[in-house]
Formats: sequence, structure tokens, C-alpha cells
Amino acid sequence: MGQLSLLGFMCGLLVLGGLALVWRGWHPDPEDPARRPSPLRLWIDRARVSMPEAWARRYWWIAMGGALATVAVWMLTGRPVHGLIAGAVVLGLPWIWHPAATAQHKVESLEGLSEWLQQLVSVHEAGTSLEQAIQASAGRAPQAVRTDVRLLAARLRSGLSPEHAYLAFGDELGDGDSDNVVLLFLNHIRDRGEGLSYALSEMSALISDRARNLRAVDADRAKIRTQTRWVGLISLTLAAFIIFNPYYGKPFWTLAGQGVLLLCAGLFVGAVILLRVIASTPPTPRLLTPRKASA
Repeated sequence: MGQLSLLGFMCGLLVLGGLALVWRGWHPDPEDPARRPSPLRLWIDRARVSMPEAWARRYWWIAMGGALATVAVWMLTGRPVHGLIAGAVVLGLPWIWHPAATAQHKVESLEGLSEWLQQLVSVHEAGTSLEQAIQASAGRAPQAVRTDVRLLAARLRSGLSPEHAYLAFGDELGDGDSDNVVLLFLNHIRDRGEGLSYALSEMSALISDRARNLRAVDADRAKIRTQTRWVGLISLTLAAFIIFNPYYGKPFWTLAGQGVLLLCAGLFVGAVILLRVIASTPPTPRLLTPRKASA
């Protein structure tokens, strides 16, 4: 019992540490815009974006449910690893139910970017410069890119050089598709040549095709995601039956059994993560070197 108590203490620390990370990720402290986010913050942000928006909005309640499940199962069974796994299942439910991130967010971003470029064409053809067109279009930019476009327009109005403003815009969108747009903007401010409207229209068409192809690929992967979801849920149901059944689960109530159970849970989590990596749409490689965000 002394060894189990020590193991329980360590599991309790893991639970508290996990809740602290969840709280920090969903309630971040104000940061200096010139400071690059930490790798942990980037990992938390990617995990948050990878789940559907409805789950992301309610994840703090899911985290509280995970903590309650950990305590309840721990008290009922008297075994810390049982409680830790129960809490981990509740915390990971969004990723188990959605075993691979969809490309919906990326598709909406590309479609918004394409529509915004068409707006720039309309404003620019009225006789305004690119910078003036961006500022004029900020208020009616598509929802998917509105925040980034408004920030770009604010930077241009504040007197920041267009080159630095465009590079910061590319860093905020953070993929190769947006880098193509930034490169188009940079080439224009360096030569101020004619044909900007045509170039913007062609870029808009290319991005629209990219969004359409990505949506088709994502639809094909929907069947795989459904199959994987049910495999994960059935696996967890069978595991729960074996672990909590007094006859089958008795070996897992010893100290060595708790260690084996923790190892098996880690392998299951690793398999789920690997599956998400394989089934997820990889981001488009960056064409520009990321820079520190400009104020």
C-alpha cells in the first residue's frame, strides 16, 4: 500500500499539471506581440484548432469533467492509474470522437482569402493603390480572414512600412498559400508595375482551386475518420470491461499491474496521435522565413 500511495501521489501531480496546462492554454497571459510564442503554446494552439469549434468552446468543462472522473474512479477502485486513465479518456474524448483533424478550417481560410483578393481587385480598379485598397476592404473582408486583414490594415495606417506589414500578415496566416499572396504584394511594392488587378485575379483563382481540391480530399477521408472513431470507442469499451471486471481485471490491481496498465494506456494514446498525424492534411510548406510579429 505504501508503494501504491507513492504511485497515487505521482498520478495526482500529473493530473494537477495537466489541468494547469489546460488552464494556461485556454486563458493565456497577455504577451508581447514582438515575442515569438513558446513551443508549448504552439502545441496547445494546434491541439485546440484541430478539434471542432463547438468542442473547443466547451473544453474547460470537459477538463473539469476529466478531473472529477479521475477522483471518482480513484476513490471507487482505490487504484490511482484507474483514475488517471478515466480522466485521460474524458480529456481526450474530442480527439477520440474526431480521430483526425478535418481540413474545414483550412478550406474556409482559403476561400476567405480568395474572396478577399477579389475585393482588392474591385477596389484597386477604382484607382486606389494596393495599400489603400487593403485598408478600404478591411471592414468587409470575409469572416475567415477578417481579423488578420484588419490587423494588416491597422499596421499600414500606423505608418509601418508595407514590406514589414505584409511579412507579418504572412506569419499570422502561416502557410505557403498565404505566402504566395505576400510575395505578390512584395513584388508590387518593389516595382509598382501595371497588371496588379490581373495578378490578384489569377492568385484568387489559384487559391479557390486549392480550396476546392482540399474540400474534395477531406470528403474522401470522412469514411476513414468514421471507421477510426468506432474502432477507438469499441477498444475503450472492451478495455473498460476487462479492467473493471473483478475476474479479468484482478492482475491490474497490483503495483506491477498498474505499471503495465499505464504503459498500455500510453501506447493507445500514441496510436491515436500517430493516426491523427497520418490522416490529417499536412500544412503547405512556408515559402518565407518566419519573422517576429510586428506591432
